[in-house]
Amino acid sequence: MGKVYSTLMRPIRTFNIVHRAHDVISKEKPTAAPQYPSTAKQKELVDKLDPDFMKKHYEKNAQLDSRLKEVYVTSNDPNNESAKQPASSRPLPLDRTISPSFEFGFYESRVIPEGKCSLRQALTFLGDHNNNPTEYTTEKIALEYKLDKQVVANIIEHFSVPRMVTAQKNEEKSIQKK
Repeated sequence: MGKVYSTLMRPIRTFNIVHRAHDVISKEKPTAAPQYPSTAKQKELVDKLDPDFMKKHYEKNAQLDSRLKEVYVTSNDPNNESAKQPASSRPLPLDRTISPSFEFGFYESRVIPEGKCSLRQALTFLGDHNNNPTEYTTEKIALEYKLDKQVVANIIEHFSVPRMVTAQKNEEKSIQKK
């Protein structure tokens, strides 16, 4: 709706715009903006106190000019020396090779606190338990990795070692069953 309104109003706004612009430019003195009543009162008060204020204001004061000529400013900027790039306390790395990707896709900590296990350790004890559940019991795994027995039992119950299954083997098994 706004575009329709603007396209309809544009010819009205721009009607005779060149002539109106020439009229404004050709005026001798532009019209002043309206003043607040309080500003008009202040001007009247200044006129009563000092009628020649504006005349004095625009005249050059020789005394102030001479004082200004006596002022000299010299500056020694201590920060100017620091504007130059100081040598960094941290040197650039000398080894610019790309770091190898990690085996499980993220950094593995070398230090593992008690009560925790890394992904590598979890996969190891899951695989050991799946291969030989009688030898690798939850109690033995909990003692070896310093974990809670209930946590190890939950991990063994709810997680398994990822296995890759190919479509060809599944097709062969389904054919043999028929």
